[in-house]
Amino acid sequence: MLSPGLFRLDRHRCLLRQHSIAFIHAHGYEANYLVVAMRALCHHWRQTPFVVTAHGWIETTPRLRLQSHLDRYCARLAHVRIATAARHAPRFRTGRGVVMVIPNGVPERAFPSPLRDARGCIRAFLGVPPKATIIGSVGRLSPEKRVDLVLAAAYRLAPHHPDLHVLVVGGGEQRAELLALAQRLGLSRRVSFTGLLPDVTPALVAMDVLLQPSDTEGTPRTVLEAMAHCLPVVATDVGDVANLLDRGRCGELVPPGDAGLLAGAVRRLLADPIRVQNLVRCARSRYENHYTIEIMRRRIEEAYRTAHRAYTHERQQ
Repeated sequence: MLSPGLFRLDRHRCLLRQHSIAFIHAHGYEANYLVVAMRALCHHWRQTPFVVTAHGWIETTPRLRLQSHLDRYCARLAHVRIATAARHAPRFRTGRGVVMVIPNGVPERAFPSPLRDARGCIRAFLGVPPKATIIGSVGRLSPEKRVDLVLAAAYRLAPHHPDLHVLVVGGGEQRAELLALAQRLGLSRRVSFTGLLPDVTPALVAMDVLLQPSDTEGTPRTVLEAMAHCLPVVATDVGDVANLLDRGRCGELVPPGDAGLLAGAVRRLLADPIRVQNLVRCARSRYENHYTIEIMRRRIEEAYRTAHRAYTHERQQ
């Protein structure tokens, strides 16, 4: 598996032979560019089955649009092209090989999580009042993740929920901007920014509702983690999020970009614990049946078998 790194072609020329590599599986823009460059320069790279996974394309700037276009163009050479979201698969419509949709999976979680018994300690560690009602987000602090909408929704909810607290998990270039926004909204004492965490599980256990307000997604691992941990989710209907949440049977769906609708969905959940129980029960079942890491592994193994068949057919022609 190749991941983004320094673009050193000389370093990779003999990599396949040195390590007896039978497959190339590229993730991410730079890895995809690297494989295509090496296939152009080195015969041995052209003699190895090639699989690429696209985790989605962020196209909010001209530079990102160019990167995304090049990524899709390079992926045309792969024997198997994997989209993590069905909504992204049509953008692979040209090129050779097979297009497969393989959603992300997350490791098995105990039901209910044993960490629930330590919830008070976790909240204290994170600097959150033990009796607070916590809404939160997990992800990069970057524009497309729309953490600003989490704060805007909290501003609308605060007058009706004096114990409301916001937990923002993640790091990124927007941290200072979001801190300033929280201050302008009068939420400074109600918001905790954790920065990057080596494991987000304790943060999810501490929350009462997870918000996923992104403008663009594929199959977000954060939503899957929440489903596994029986944490209710309010998410924007982007990428394959609606499919994850079974069109609203396993979580609240709202259109992107609207803090008022986001706040309204949270308000409904906080007022209806029976509905929350039904949602998380449905979400946990859906996770177990479709989105465990073991299910994802089996699907990727099938992708490798498909790539090998396509490569063998190509050699025989």
